[in-house]
Parts: sequence; structure tokens; C-alpha cells
Amino acid sequence: MTTPRRTIVVTAATGRQGRATTTALLQRGWPVRALVRYPSSAPAAELAAAGAEVTVCDLDDADAIDAALGGAHGLFLYQPGFMSPHLTPGLGPDSELTRGRTVINTALTAGIEHLVYSSGLGANLGLSPLYAPKHALEQQLTASGMPFTILRPVGFMENYAGPGRGLQPSGTIRTPAPPHLAEQLIAVRDIGAFAAMAFANPDLYVGKAFELAGDELTVPQIAAAMTTALGRPIRYSQIPIEEIRRADPDRAASLERLYSLEPPRADIPRLRDQQAGLLTFEQWLAADGAEQIAAYLESATRN
Repeated sequence: MTTPRRTIVVTAATGRQGRATTTALLQRGWPVRALVRYPSSAPAAELAAAGAEVTVCDLDDADAIDAALGGAHGLFLYQPGFMSPHLTPGLGPDSELTRGRTVINTALTAGIEHLVYSSGLGANLGLSPLYAPKHALEQQLTASGMPFTILRPVGFMENYAGPGRGLQPSGTIRTPAPPHLAEQLIAVRDIGAFAAMAFANPDLYVGKAFELAGDELTVPQIAAAMTTALGRPIRYSQIPIEEIRRADPDRAASLERLYSLEPPRADIPRLRDQQAGLLTFEQWLAADGAEQIAAYLESATRN
């Protein structure tokens, strides 16, 4: 059974997941109400030009959320998590959980008929304190009685178009990850595609959680794929764990635990059966990933 196209509200709509989900929904004929903080920003203007109803909403304000959800069928919920005051200014350690709980409680009283929550791979297992808010929000959703779907994406391919995964301006990926460790990745576009499929097919998606990935590669393989796509050498360099231990013993111990575990994995072949267009890393590079990486390297070299 497919669902008639009624308004879907998207939180953090100018962020990467929010834009991807808004785009996927609009392309499939869903009316979208995009919740933003700064309606005059360029990303908000782009959403409006694409056909979204751009609405200002403070996710700390239950009354504002209730007004934003008025008359909506569904809600896509993503909350950025706290990393550090430098990396995530404006967010505190409790922001993700507090805002997420406010949104879920308000959605429940507003009569939202389907909530799709973007969590993170392994959030349900309690493996990382960074995922503790996501774990708590998953538990709240499960207990709420509201029809829900949980998406648990892995790390983004887009993270390699910046310094977040260790790519240096010189073209070297410096990372503590061992050369044999396979990393699962997903293009942000595909998170939006799965969110749209969940809203369109509630019989298949309500009450379920899906680990999301589109490819699985070691960092040397990632570097080799980037070398081919960019036409310039991209190298892998492992940061010795002792170097990390001298700077931050706790982080070194955490990494050693992480690399010794058998991590949770998304079932990529099964996901590709559901979404034939699920991008591999090479396909993402060919689409616009290589262009993003080249732009980052050029900008980093200038600066």
C-alpha cells in the first residue's frame, strides 16, 4: 500500500540530511514543510525555489514545533549531535537529546502518522557515548506508540570532501584506521531516498530499523579510488597509535577498543534490492564527489 502524498515536515532542513530528504520527497511529489533557523540563508532560499514550504522553527520551543506540525502527515527527524564547542558551536552536550525529546513528544500530541528518525549505525548497541542521545531517542520512539521508522546510516562519503576523515591539503589521508579495516560508507543522497521510500511504503517500513550503507572499502582502497577519479595521487598514511596515546591516552584507548570490535554492518546487497540506485563510492565520485574533493583541496591549499 502506498500513502497519499500529504505534507512531510523535515527538521534541520538546510543540513545535509535535511536537504537530501527534502529533495527526494519533492522529486516524488510530496509536499514538504522545511524547518529552518535562518530563512534568508542561501540553502533555505534553494529549498523554497525547489518547492518546499520554508518555515522558521526553534526546536527548543514546543509551541513553535506544534504550530509547524499542524496538518502534517509525517515528520523526518534528524538532530545534529554535540562534538565539541569548536566543531558544533551552538550545541551543548544535552541539546540533541533535549530537542529530540521535545520534537517526539510534540509530534505524538500533534497526531503525526509516521515519524522517520535518522539515527546512526550502532546507536542501538550503546557502543559510543556520542550515540547515547540517539539510543535514548530510539527507545523513546519504540515506547511511544507512534508509527515510526529508524534509519541508521554509516559515515558519509561526503566526509572525504573535507578534513573530517583526515584528508590533508597535500592529498594524504592521515588516519589511525588500520589498512585492513573495511569502512562502510553512504552518500547522503541515499539517506533521503530511503526516507522517501519509508513514507511512501509504510507497510514495509513502519516499526522497523534499517542500517544504511552503499559501499564498503578500506582506507587504502578509498585513497586509490580518489586517485583515479581526481587524476592526482591520494595517499593513505596510518597515524601510529603511540602518537595518539602521547597526545590523548583516553582517545587512544577508545580507538583500540573500537578497532578490536566486530562492528555492526549494513546488509548492502539487501539494501540495493530495495534501492537499485544506491551509490557505490566510485559512483559518488563520478557524480560530484570528485568535484567536491577537488574544491576542498584547492581551497585548503590556498588557505
